[in-house]
This record gives sequence, C-alpha cells and structure tokens, in this order.
Amino acid sequence: MSLHKTCRFCKIIIGEYFYEGVDEPFATNDEFVAIASVGALVEGWTLIVPKAHDLSMKNNYSNPVLSDFLDSVLPPLNRRYGPLIAFEHGANAEDSDTACGTAHAHLHIVPFGGTLLPDLQESEMKWINCRASEISLMAGEHEYLFYIELGLVESWSDPFGHLHILKKPKSQFFRYLVAKRSGLSDDYDYRNFPRLNTSRQTRSVLANSF
Repeated sequence: MSLHKTCRFCKIIIGEYFYEGVDEPFATNDEFVAIASVGALVEGWTLIVPKAHDLSMKNNYSNPVLSDFLDSVLPPLNRRYGPLIAFEHGANAEDSDTACGTAHAHLHIVPFGGTLLPDLQESEMKWINCRASEISLMAGEHEYLFYIELGLVESWSDPFGHLHILKKPKSQFFRYLVAKRSGLSDDYDYRNFPRLNTSRQTRSVLANSF
C-alpha cells in the first residue's frame, strides 16, 4: 500500500487524525475506508477513500472490492438520511486545484433530496453519460468531474452517471452546487467553513451503524 507522508488521508489510514472525532473511519475493509467529510453542508456527508494513495477514483470503479464496500455503506446511509447523490472531483496532479488541497482519491456520498442535473445543464459544460467503470477509458489522463444520482439504491452495481472531462482544473464544483441548492452559496469552501460539529455528528451516528 502506497502512503504519502504529507497526505491527510494517508495519515488517517494509519491512525493519525488531524480532526479528532471526525477523521476516524466509521467503516472499513481491506482496501477502502468511509469517513465523515470535513465541511459537510448536511449531516451524513461521507467520503469513500482508497487506502492506497491515488489521485482519482477512476481506476477503482471497476474494483469489485469497492462495489462490495459500497453495498455495505449505502443501506445505513439510506435508512438514516434518505436519497443520496455521489460525485467526484477527479484530479490528476498532487497540486491540482481540482484536488483542492486533498490530493488523495475520494468519492463523495451526500444525502440530498433533490437533483443537481439542472445545474449541470445550465453550466454549459459538456456532460457524457457513462458508467463509473468507463471513466478510466473515457477520461484517460485528463482531470474530470463525475456525478451520480443514487436515490435510495442499496447496491452500487457500476451505476450510470454524468462525466465532464476538464480542460483545466476546477475546484469544489459540486460542493458549490450543493451549497447553492441549500442556500449556503457563500459558505461552500470547506477550508473556510469546516463545519466540524456536523462532521462529528455524522461520524457519531454512522459509527453505530457498522
């Protein structure tokens, strides 16, 4: 397993926590952990993180171990919080703005009773319908954005989503859209608004579900 000494997520994997009560995984298997997201705009905001250091999730989506892990994580999230969306800001460099200071692959799973599809359409960006497992081939070495509406599904099973291949890095794109839909547009940046109380509540609730 590849670890980077300066990577916060790599430190979480080996049990070194920067945010006490937030960083400790509430679910884990041999290759992935689930943690509460810092800067959560809603309770239940979860990150799925590979234990091996990588820059994006694209090479993980075809991994059956990821599918098995998500199949264990999604049902408790559904039961507690309702419909879910998922998204990734797929970086390709340690210092990319797309990674926004967290250059370690992670998938956001967010309780959200609405849809971001109108926002994607209004963005005038080109979105391609594809399965998660197809991102590696379709994006190649480019950075990307990927969005999925999971609803109340309890099985990952390589879902279809919406892929945008970036021409230049883009920071916190989906986080801003969720904030806008939630009336929190000015507070979307997790670095300035870490919302640790919400993150701690998420971890406390979900730790009792596994």
